[in-house]
Amino acid sequence: MIRVAIIEDEKKHSERLNVCLQHFGKERDQEFSVDIFEDGLNFVSDYHFNYDIVFFDIELPHMNGMECAFRLRRLDGNVVIVFVTSMVQYAVKGYEVGAMGFVVKPIEYFSFSLLMDKVVEKIEKDVAQDIFINNGDQGIRISSRDVYYVEVIDHYLVYHTAEGDFRVTGKMANVELQLGDANFFRCSKCYLVNLRHVKEVNESEITVGKDKLFISRRRKKDFLIALNGFFGRGGAI
Repeated sequence: MIRVAIIEDEKKHSERLNVCLQHFGKERDQEFSVDIFEDGLNFVSDYHFNYDIVFFDIELPHMNGMECAFRLRRLDGNVVIVFVTSMVQYAVKGYEVGAMGFVVKPIEYFSFSLLMDKVVEKIEKDVAQDIFINNGDQGIRISSRDVYYVEVIDHYLVYHTAEGDFRVTGKMANVELQLGDANFFRCSKCYLVNLRHVKEVNESEITVGKDKLFISRRRKKDFLIALNGFFGRGGAI
C-alpha cells in the first residue's frame, strides 16, 4: 500500500485528484491510502513520517504549498513531493525541494498517469522487501514498509503491521538479519523497530505508530545514530 497526503483547500480539486489516484491504482494493480488536508501549515507542523507521496497545492491558506514543501523536505528527505497547480511559473523553484513534478489544474488523467508511473517506480526502488508471515492458520505477504515493529512475547514473535497483528514462532535474531537492510533496528531486547514509523524518542520510550515502546539505555545511543542516519540520508523506505 502506498500512503498519500493531498494538501488542497478546494474540495473539487482534492476529489478529482483522489479519483485519478484510485483509477490509476486499478489500472496498475496498486493500492493507495489517501488522506486529505486543507491546511498545509498544520500538516507540516504535525508531520509523522507516514506518507510516501505528498501532493501540495501551491495556493493554500496561512502558508503556500511551496513554503510548506520546503519545511517538509527539512523533516523528510525521501517523501515524494508533487505540486498540483495552475501556477506553472513555480516549476523551477519546485525542483529546489526535489519535487518529482507538477500536475496542472484542471487535472488531465493521461499526463497524471505518466507522472505517477515515475513516482511509483521511485517508491518501489527504495529499500523495501516483501515478507511472508505465516502462523499456521493464516498467511500474508506484506511489504516491510508496512511493518511497524516486531515484538517478542514469551516464545513468539508478534508482527505489528498496517494489516493487523500476526503472531508466529521464530527467533528475533533471524528477523533482525532478514530486515536489517530494510531499515529496522533494535531499541531493546523485545522490539525490532521500523525506523520509518518512529515518531518520537523520549528518555526511556519511543513512539512507533500509535504505540509507545521501551528503549533500553544500552541501545539508545546506537538507535539514535541509526535513526538520524535514516532521515539524514533521505529516509529510504
